[in-house]
Amino acid sequence: MAWRSGSSKYAVVHNISEIYRPTINGYREKVLEALKDKADRAAKSELAKKIKVIKGFYTLEMAPPVSDNEMKKLFSDLALVKEFIQTGCYKFITVKQAWLLFLVGTEVGLWFYLGETIGKMHIVGYKV
Repeated sequence: MAWRSGSSKYAVVHNISEIYRPTINGYREKVLEALKDKADRAAKSELAKKIKVIKGFYTLEMAPPVSDNEMKKLFSDLALVKEFIQTGCYKFITVKQAWLLFLVGTEVGLWFYLGETIGKMHIVGYKV
């Protein structure tokens, strides 16, 4: 069954009710065909394409360090931060550099917040 993109809400509801009503009588094929058609259209939509691209970036950027080279780079970066704080070099950075460090720190904090929100599947509290 072909769906018209310009059809009114009433026509869509009427068409859906015609398809789903016969399922009681055993017309399961029509329902499966309509669901497959909707799934195919959803998979070809612009949103699905954008989600696929975002997923690629997410898996690349949010992956933990796996190789030895990545771990060595991580430890050397942490050693630089430690040295930066111990020597007091933070007293001599410009406002632009301080603002950039603040933004990066905020970004990392928001990653944590977003991860917690996704993990608990609720914005305010854990569902107990």
